[in-house]
Amino acid sequence: MRPAPMISAGGRGSFQRIWEAIRARRDDFTLLLIYSDTEASRGGILHYINALVKGGYVERINQRVRNNEQQHFRLIRDCGIEYPRLNAKGEPIQRDLATEAIWRTMRIVGGEFSTRELAALASTPERRVAHTTASVYIGQLVQAGYVLQTRKRSKSGPPRYRFLSQRYTGPRPPVVGRNAYVYDPNLDQVVWQEEINHEDL
Repeated sequence: MRPAPMISAGGRGSFQRIWEAIRARRDDFTLLLIYSDTEASRGGILHYINALVKGGYVERINQRVRNNEQQHFRLIRDCGIEYPRLNAKGEPIQRDLATEAIWRTMRIVGGEFSTRELAALASTPERRVAHTTASVYIGQLVQAGYVLQTRKRSKSGPPRYRFLSQRYTGPRPPVVGRNAYVYDPNLDQVVWQEEINHEDL
């Protein structure tokens, strides 16, 4: 029996809808079936399925012998409700690798840190975490209640922070949305969203 489908609360863009449709039809799907499920653009669906194939999440299950024959696929690597963020080569997008490193490093550090210190600690020779990335990400995690600011910026130094260990929800880093929200894939819910000032609308 298939598990009941879950819907991501983290801003359902086209790739998220495509991924949800793929998970629902995991054993056999085509581009046209995903199109009928999502109404995303066919070009976007083709681009994302190709990236999933290259990344090892999806495989082709038939050999096309005619031009009008549809290519069938199946899901072979299900990483959960939040869609894999991949480039055209099927590689994870670097920004998401950076937030994963930050999320992991904060727990290891345990004590206080500045965003510049955290970026340096989360960096490796192969992948540098930019200070701006750490600064923006920590700022959103403060809003969502995962991180506490322990000292404000002053003449003596930059702001300092501490990760609240009781707010650790799992290994997958919270996703910071462009529209000012934080989605936790471990909980499958939006844990913070900026309030809209209706007077500005």
